[in-house]
Amino acid sequence: MIEKIKEIPDNPGVYIFKSNGKIIYVGKAKNLKKRVSSYFLSNASEKAKKIVEEADGFEYTIVSNEKEALLLEANLIYTNKPKYNVLLKDTRVYPYAVFTNDEFPYIEITHQKVPGAYGPFTSVSFLRTLIEIIDPILQIRNCDYDLSKVKRPCIEYGMKRCSAPCAGLITKEEYAKRIEIAKSFLSGNSKRLKEWIKEKINNYSKMEMFESALRLKKLYDRLEEFLEVQSVELDGNVNLDVLTIESGIVVMLKIRNGMMLAKLEFEINGGYEDFIKWYYVGRNEELADRIVVKKRFKKMSEISKILSTRISLPVDENERRLVSIAYKNLQNRIKSSEVIKNSLNRLKELLDLPMPPKFIEGIDISHTHGDLTVASVVTFEDGKPNKSLYRKYRLSIAKIDDFESMRQVVKRRYTKHPLPDLLLIDGGKGQVDAVKGILDELKLNGKIIGLAKEDERIVFPDERPDLHLRRDDGALRILISVRDEAHRFATSYHYSLRDKEMVRSGLDSIPGIGEKRKKLLLKAFKNINGIKRASFEEIKKIVGEKVAMRIIEKISKD
Repeated sequence: MIEKIKEIPDNPGVYIFKSNGKIIYVGKAKNLKKRVSSYFLSNASEKAKKIVEEADGFEYTIVSNEKEALLLEANLIYTNKPKYNVLLKDTRVYPYAVFTNDEFPYIEITHQKVPGAYGPFTSVSFLRTLIEIIDPILQIRNCDYDLSKVKRPCIEYGMKRCSAPCAGLITKEEYAKRIEIAKSFLSGNSKRLKEWIKEKINNYSKMEMFESALRLKKLYDRLEEFLEVQSVELDGNVNLDVLTIESGIVVMLKIRNGMMLAKLEFEINGGYEDFIKWYYVGRNEELADRIVVKKRFKKMSEISKILSTRISLPVDENERRLVSIAYKNLQNRIKSSEVIKNSLNRLKELLDLPMPPKFIEGIDISHTHGDLTVASVVTFEDGKPNKSLYRKYRLSIAKIDDFESMRQVVKRRYTKHPLPDLLLIDGGKGQVDAVKGILDELKLNGKIIGLAKEDERIVFPDERPDLHLRRDDGALRILISVRDEAHRFATSYHYSLRDKEMVRSGLDSIPGIGEKRKKLLLKAFKNINGIKRASFEEIKKIVGEKVAMRIIEKISKD
């Protein structure tokens, strides 16, 4: 490999170290030959020595300038995630808003960054709030039906939450205009939406449609209240990303058109330069007009020029206040991470684990008197939920038998997936022994404990006595969090199946109720209890008078 160094040119470019054909490190340099040669010097860093020791080959790509080198380096790191490069990790999966490609589009929430997506936003609940604000104003449809097969408006139109494009009650041109206003709002620009509402209120008033004008005025006031809370007192057209990094934690405030759209958190084994390359170049996230940082960092001016975006310290009191908000959130996050780290170390000591558990999985069972038995498996990574690894299972149990349910889900789960560092069972000695038995049968050896609900005691699958910890003990708090999350995930799955079963059994016997009408009823009333609470007039708007009468009769009879 040293002989090949002589062939490397003095040009700028990107170099790659490989081991067994796999990329283990990517770097960039103004002078490739000089930079790569430095890895083989006696005074090279410990990291460089490890890379050289493991590598069995390297490659390089010549580029025209440093900007091209930065782009290529960031994309290669993001795509290949080499073990010796700085890596960026989301502390949670952030949501995006996407407009569908239909003739009359609607908004979908996704956790995948796709072309044309708006975001990321702080949370799904915050994004839903944004959508709920514009829904009754712009009346964009919120169903995914094939509109060519829909003949009349549903209850959403009657409740003034949809403009009923399915029934031709709005033109394509007007609907397209509303979509553009919605896109603008989700980009942080509320000006177009406010102007549109004012224009509508004025038109309604001229036509003496005072009830419609009053409805829009109330929606306008609600919008103003929301914007006042989200406002950060900047000029209306200011687009900033406020960035603070410390102890491997990143907190970013995303401000668009003077509105705070997101507070994002990440983990990174690096600093400002690494994060900026990873986030804006590697992940191709939207660049703000300016990036405000708490501390000056090496190559700040250089990266600013390469990205064609100004990176600077705060320049006025408002920006200093935003940096302070981001930093306070950062300190809270660091403190929380330290608590979790200490709690995982305590779990290691208490449970006699070889190392603090990186992956903890919790299992719970849910059913109604033995019917519709389901199981959940939730995964906590480094003490925090990793929802992308959650799984749910429908079990074939004909009676109440939690032990057999546990055996079934454990067998299905761990014949296909590796055991975690710690497996937590919701239950006592019986459930733990059942799991231990099936793992022995599968010839799998893992660390298992149970958490008995009545007094939160830790139960072992051997002769060790039950362990009682104080309720405020960090180790117990993590176990309770895993157990409660497994319970929540299992019960939510069970409830969704139960609602579907109740709708099926409760409505299938009624003449005139098919799959389409069942979907419409569920869309409007959420579940069978919602249908039971609905009035005859509300049900009639969805399925017509005759079928509505049959539903009311069925409910009364039951």
